[in-house]
Amino acid sequence: MRSVVISTLIVLVTFFNQASATTLVRVGGYPFPPYIELEHGLAKGFTVDLILQLNRLQQDYRFELVLTTPIRRHQDYQQGLYDAIFFEDPSWGWIQRNISIDHSPPFAKDDEVFIALSSKASTQSWFDDLTDKTVAGILGYHYRLANYETAPDIIASNYQMTLVNDHQASIELVLKQRTDTAIVTRSFLHQYLMANQQNARKIIVSERVDQSYQHQLLINPEHDLAIETLYQWVYRILQQEPFSNEFRRFGLELLPEVTSN
Repeated sequence: MRSVVISTLIVLVTFFNQASATTLVRVGGYPFPPYIELEHGLAKGFTVDLILQLNRLQQDYRFELVLTTPIRRHQDYQQGLYDAIFFEDPSWGWIQRNISIDHSPPFAKDDEVFIALSSKASTQSWFDDLTDKTVAGILGYHYRLANYETAPDIIASNYQMTLVNDHQASIELVLKQRTDTAIVTRSFLHQYLMANQQNARKIIVSERVDQSYQHQLLINPEHDLAIETLYQWVYRILQQEPFSNEFRRFGLELLPEVTSN
């Protein structure tokens, strides 16, 4: 009986030692389909799937999702609410605010394009000059069209932009003729049209790109996990199915891996 108790204690001590040796990595995420989506209060998308696979890949770090918003994400990071953020770009307010954060090489490419009703925009030349047209965008996002300004009052007055909280809402504003055009990520547009094929012929997609961006991984430089290690893990996961298939399905491009010499 005593040997059983001792064996049990050894197992428990080993378990707790392993648990205490696991370092937490809190990953910030805000609604940004198809990377983060909220459905009935639950998060899903590429970031959620990536966190799951990172936890399966290794045992030294435990990754957890921490939800934030596009507007609050910088402040939440500076207040220590999360350690890292995926599918992000340092130029999205991080550099401008002089925030201390390490970033990986770019690993994926996406674009933001304009959409309009095909009954209004019969040719691509319609998108050449948008100065007299109303535009829908997402609150807290950085757009080249608006000189990367995020203040809602400035955007509304200077750029005739209507800001909404939901990507699908911006498309529906176009469909309901409540705005002339909307800026939509190419990946989300792929997702939307796959789910709403009846609207595909109603929408014309611009060849004009508001901005092309290269997704990176960002992490607090004081965290135990080095950005180089995180990048290697993520890239290994993204090369494997089903991630590679999903990337192609959403029109995303996996960029060549950057290896250290």
